Amino acid sequence: MIDKGNNETKQTQKTGLLDKAKNHLKGLVLGGLGVVSAAAVPVWQIYFVETSEVAIEVTSISRIESDHFKVALDTDELQMLEPYITENLLYEFNHLGQRGDKIDFPEFSLATLFTAYDKAKQDLKNISITKTKLQQSIERIDAYLDPANQQYPLDEFRVSELKSWDLSNHIDDAEAQYFENQVLAITRDYSQMEFNTQAQPALNLSALAFLLNDVKEDITDVIRESNNRHERLRDDIRNIETQLQKLKDQQFEQNTFFTVDAVVSNSGRASTSLRPLALMRVQISDNNYVDIRLEQQRYSEQSELLPSSTNMLSYRSLELYSFPSEDQALINTFWGSTGRVQMYAMDTQQNVFSSNQIAFVDNRNQKVILDKLKEVASKQMQ
Repeated sequence: MIDKGNNETKQTQKTGLLDKAKNHLKGLVLGGLGVVSAAAVPVWQIYFVETSEVAIEVTSISRIESDHFKVALDTDELQMLEPYITENLLYEFNHLGQRGDKIDFPEFSLATLFTAYDKAKQDLKNISITKTKLQQSIERIDAYLDPANQQYPLDEFRVSELKSWDLSNHIDDAEAQYFENQVLAITRDYSQMEFNTQAQPALNLSALAFLLNDVKEDITDVIRESNNRHERLRDDIRNIETQLQKLKDQQFEQNTFFTVDAVVSNSGRASTSLRPLALMRVQISDNNYVDIRLEQQRYSEQSELLPSSTNMLSYRSLELYSFPSEDQALINTFWGSTGRVQMYAMDTQQNVFSSNQIAFVDNRNQKVILDKLKEVASKQMQ
């Protein structure tokens, strides 16, 4: 006989247990979903929200001549430039500014030699003018020394006449000053003069004539040296120019380096830092390129890119002489020609970013900027 009351009791207990299990299961499911959701939020923020977004725009490429390139005056033609080089580059000087011994094997920058060359060319034009002026001084001295010349009597010669010849520009300064002092002593030192009956001083005309002959001799030497220098400069000025141009080509082809300026922006919500090394690829043709290693300047100050920030970064390459000869040849051939440039940089998370492409030419991207400005200006005028 079946106990109907017991069955109903058991059925009621079973139903209660199922209801409790359903309630607990609902809580467990909701709790599990909460844990998964909580774990998913940081992942979403890391990979989809709080990331860096770096963009690089190369604004200019420049090719700079190195200051390390020095030239010795090791040919006869280049040695002719020495008189036109400032003495502080030719002599040693102590801390008081006193000149010491001449430097045994001085070397100069090309800028210094080209400046000296310009002075030599100008001197070549001025030599004939200088010779004419010096020759006029000799003619005036001869007039004073000629007793028959009444227009220029010797006893009327004064230091003002001597100063008008600007001897210090042609002979040693000390020698020119000595001549002026002697003329003053002869014409103005009344304590050493004899006076005639009219109380007029009698000048030592013999001493004055001897002095003027000395001046004439020095001026004649200057004219002779000027003639020799004029002939050598006239004959060698083109050879000097040719040698300097070859040296300039050598410097440009081997002793130059590249600087690259780039605007780097981070539009993301996480900061990052670019590594100090970058790569500039010069694309010559589809399968022909040159890779140039770049190093970021002022890395410790400017490498960090904060969220929603923009930095101006500058990079520099090594000098070309350190490149393989094949790369040197390609760079020198295609610089300013058909090559295109793109820069690549890496951040500290190993992400690599590429820049825009610009021409392989030292124009600071001016044409692109001007073309864009002209385009906008033309649209606004319509």
